[in-house]
Amino acid sequence: MSAVDSAIEDVGSPAVIQRSPTNVSTYMYIYPKEKGGNSNEREALLPTTSGVVSGDLILVSGTYYLVRSVLEDRRVDTFFLYRVKLLMCNNTITIRSFDTATKAFIDASTGIPCAIIDSGSAAALSDRSITVPGARGTDSTYQLFAQSSNGIDKNSAFVDANNVALGVTEVNVYFASGLIEATVKVTS
Repeated sequence: MSAVDSAIEDVGSPAVIQRSPTNVSTYMYIYPKEKGGNSNEREALLPTTSGVVSGDLILVSGTYYLVRSVLEDRRVDTFFLYRVKLLMCNNTITIRSFDTATKAFIDASTGIPCAIIDSGSAAALSDRSITVPGARGTDSTYQLFAQSSNGIDKNSAFVDANNVALGVTEVNVYFASGLIEATVKVTS
């Protein structure tokens, strides 16, 4: 273990990179949120042994983070650490699929960590987890970020942790490797 990896372990928090079939236990140092900065976006450092990649889902102290991008910090041909951009998950969703036999929606996948933010302030990535329940009946759109492996597409329907029904209006699969960005709208 390098001196930099040891330093991240000393000042960072235990972290688990959620992978199938085996999770990866490591450490992660999350930079303090900048004053006036957005509440969902963070930067962090991970040791060289973590093997973190864009699209990973990381659990730290009970909070999930989606990895938006990864930079291998190299100096004079020496790999020091990973610098990552994160989205803090502020919600969970249940993906529903339509059962043609019963003509009803059934829960296909539950408890999927995601970030849901207001489309109007997507550049600022402000936390809108409180706003969504109050948006029933409006034409407001939101950006949903989740792992692309969850199978969200243009025909997806789901409910969030507040039991608000959401439908997908547009999908940007090129947002970041391993992640999906979907424009969603409250449907009920």
